[in-house]
Amino acid sequence: MGRGNRSGYVKLTGVMQIQKKSGKVFTYYRRRGMPLVRLPDLPHDDPEFLKAYAEAREASPKRRQSASGTIDALVTACTASEAYMGLSGGYRGIMRRHFDSIRSEYGALQYVGMRDRHISADVRSARDPSARLKAWRFLCAFAVSNRLLHSDPSNGITVKAKKTEGHPPWTQEEVAAFRTHWAIDTAPRRAFELLYWTGARISDAVKIGPGMVDRDGVLSYEQTKTKQTAFCPWHCDLPEYAQGMEVDRDTMLDAIGYGRGHMTFLATAQGRTRSSKALGGMIRKAARAAGIQKSAHGLRKSRAVLLAEAGATPHKIGAWTGHYSLQEVTHYTKKVDRKRAVMGTEQKQNVQTPAIQIANPNGSN
Repeated sequence: MGRGNRSGYVKLTGVMQIQKKSGKVFTYYRRRGMPLVRLPDLPHDDPEFLKAYAEAREASPKRRQSASGTIDALVTACTASEAYMGLSGGYRGIMRRHFDSIRSEYGALQYVGMRDRHISADVRSARDPSARLKAWRFLCAFAVSNRLLHSDPSNGITVKAKKTEGHPPWTQEEVAAFRTHWAIDTAPRRAFELLYWTGARISDAVKIGPGMVDRDGVLSYEQTKTKQTAFCPWHCDLPEYAQGMEVDRDTMLDAIGYGRGHMTFLATAQGRTRSSKALGGMIRKAARAAGIQKSAHGLRKSRAVLLAEAGATPHKIGAWTGHYSLQEVTHYTKKVDRKRAVMGTEQKQNVQTPAIQIANPNGSN
């Protein structure tokens, strides 16, 4: 059974054979999107082979069949749309978790019966109400744009945001401590200096490379999250408000010089692009080794704070760090303005941090 196309024989679907380097051939059961299942090395009409084949088929999950007009069907269509696939991988993951929760709770219900009171109740009961509301809005917007709903039932629903400072910025003392602990030629130091100078998100920092520096000496890159372009002074003259940051830039250029020869500045020793998760973990572990309880995202905030203290406007800070919304950037500048309001004299800004080259002999690459 399943050997050739001889009359009276049935072909077993999903059976494939793979020849290893040793020359030996192994048989597997394959279903799209699922791991291969090893089948016994027996003739395909052998009872033991047929039993293993049947068990492999039974263990594979069946394709979801969504009833027409249900929220389950709406979620399925939405997650297959160009709008959803156009989101960044990280944001799709967040949306997917909330979609799965929505599907689990309300999947069998008809989406034409959705009302604002239903969505509002679900949002209030969610662990992360803000993210859940975004998921509902995305889902409803998809339904309206595809004429599945006449109006958006999520309109008018609001969530009271919790006030939080998020990841705290690094202090200048912590920056100096990190530089003291990690030598300029180590991978953690190279990653630190690039993140600290550019203020980039880790999802963007792992992709930044020499090919993104133009003939004017400006680094420009499209951000993964916002799809907007960020600009950072690389070899060009620094703007007036950043004149005191020359040491930081020189230190960064010195550090990334040890990673030359690759497409990206933070590539591994083998030349592979690091993942965002790996980069975040590297900075976190390296910071702990230096006695610092801060994150990679805190370095992004540090640059925004330094620029604000140096007198940069929200628009200028946003152009450098890539903040698309000026709301968070304005938060930094307002904080600095409030501090200046109680100072007796206007302070001359000359913001820079020590470029200490001393390294712990136990520091590793």
